[in-house]
Amino acid sequence: MSGLWPLVRAAPRHALSRAAGRLGRCPAPRWILTPVLAAYARAYGADLGEAERPIGAYATFLDFFTRRLKPGARPLPEDPRAIASPADGRVQAAGRIHAGTLLQAKAVRYRVADLLGDAGAAAALAGGEYLVVYLAPGDYHRFHWPLDGTFDVLIHLPGDLWPVNERAVDAVPGLFARNERVVLLGRTAHGAPFAFVAIGALNVGSIRLAVAPVRTNRVECGRPRRRRLTGARGRRGDELGWFEFGSSLALLLGPGAGTLLPFAAGARLRAGQPVGVQETGISTAALPPSASST
Repeated sequence: MSGLWPLVRAAPRHALSRAAGRLGRCPAPRWILTPVLAAYARAYGADLGEAERPIGAYATFLDFFTRRLKPGARPLPEDPRAIASPADGRVQAAGRIHAGTLLQAKAVRYRVADLLGDAGAAAALAGGEYLVVYLAPGDYHRFHWPLDGTFDVLIHLPGDLWPVNERAVDAVPGLFARNERVVLLGRTAHGAPFAFVAIGALNVGSIRLAVAPVRTNRVECGRPRRRRLTGARGRRGDELGWFEFGSSLALLLGPGAGTLLPFAAGARLRAGQPVGVQETGISTAALPPSASST
């Protein structure tokens, strides 16, 4: 991407991303689309054997890109205390929230308050831990609840649409706090604070949530929008949303929410894989029955 980076910097990133979204939604004859999808899967290493439907059953590129997997393809940990990876992907950064900041790359840090668009929520997470996961083009692009809990607040923060791959993370200071993103602020089943952030990127047609309607990558820039959520409860492994192209996710755990495993940058994750352990004393009596895991 090094040779293309000047073009990326100069490009109309929002317009290109909206165009990619529209193109991905265009139906195509099966005799054209199926070979294109097969070539895409080969190029990016997508595992067609895991897909819920055969490759010829998808009507659009986006239909394939946001595909569900066969039941049981991403089993959950047997230990009910385990925190599950919310998505397939690679670790971009992980560690402890230090002085209200997260590590982006090498010695580059950015503020939690800027990422969340909420200084109070950032303060509640101080001293906790975080995990940032990059979903590459060939990955499964639905994401899931990492633990049992409730989301109380949704914040939509319009912003730029830089790529979120390794080259961009190294080149754009504060990248994750600059790109458009959807922030979910919530509580674990035993009341500890946590946050989940879906981060937009170049060519992401849209970010979708299962817990609330949200419209991203729109022509109008708009201001940050915040709203209370009611009934946004879920169990570990329930579907939380999906990207309409590759991007990144951030999971932030406040004090008392749990401890994450020590992951090095570049470590490969699969949705449902154990990535940490919740604090003891979990009570799930008030939560609804769990949906089937993907």
